[in-house]
Amino acid sequence: MSDSNDIVVNTFPDVLAAITPKRVGDNWFIGDSLKPQRRLFGGQVLAQCLLAAYETVDESLTAHSMHAYFLRAGDANQPIELEVDPIRNGRSFCTRRVVARQGGDAIFNTSISYHVTEDGVSHQIAMPSAPTPEEAIALNRSRDDPQPRSLIDLFGVERQRITERLAEAQEPVSQSWFRVNGPFEGCVRTQQAALAIISDFSLLSTSFYAHPYDRPERVFMGASLDHAIWFHQSARMDNWILYDCYSPWSSGGRGYNRGSLWTPDGRLIASTTQESLMRLWKKR
Repeated sequence: MSDSNDIVVNTFPDVLAAITPKRVGDNWFIGDSLKPQRRLFGGQVLAQCLLAAYETVDESLTAHSMHAYFLRAGDANQPIELEVDPIRNGRSFCTRRVVARQGGDAIFNTSISYHVTEDGVSHQIAMPSAPTPEEAIALNRSRDDPQPRSLIDLFGVERQRITERLAEAQEPVSQSWFRVNGPFEGCVRTQQAALAIISDFSLLSTSFYAHPYDRPERVFMGASLDHAIWFHQSARMDNWILYDCYSPWSSGGRGYNRGSLWTPDGRLIASTTQESLMRLWKKR
């Protein structure tokens, strides 16, 4: 997160214009970062790698899954070099590997799989129950201690929390409504980039809910270790999206989290997983 309390609330089109990588070779791209950031936000790098890889695939293909590892902390004051490896081109699927580097060191790598549109049978589980976005807005207005919003505002995202963190241990589940500050009528590629950014909010923190700390950052060293997204259906991300997260497990300094993203009318548009570092700070 940023150290500043004076961050301007951005619109998402402005965010996208600032972070979209620029092509400098057949499979090489350079990306910039929004500022200020104390440590490079993982959701930004997810979106940048997704957008860079999209520039190397046919327009008939859409990303359906993304599997990534966070390797080193990034620096928002340095450019990000993105190397896309066109590892496989098939008739209905293709795969891209992307490595993000700063100062010659890899900070992030991901594999992204793309698929042509096909007909097929369909099913989905029922959407979990949740207050409406309007009810969540009223709920947050009634709370005495609003959560800090600096990183959310920097990336042009609005969040309305449903789940309140307690000082005591609680069930490791969390819900929030998200949308980007629009209007944003982007294509499926840029809508997925917006979803990738949103997917890195809320997920990591869910594993901390099971433990009796209302300020876990004072107790744990936390960081994302890996991240996966399955893109099921497209949706406009300037409309409200419910992010429903839960943590099935934590141990050994790591926490495991899963999430699902839903439209208000009950369409499941994406699923996520993430393992995070939750190392106890050593007392001196």
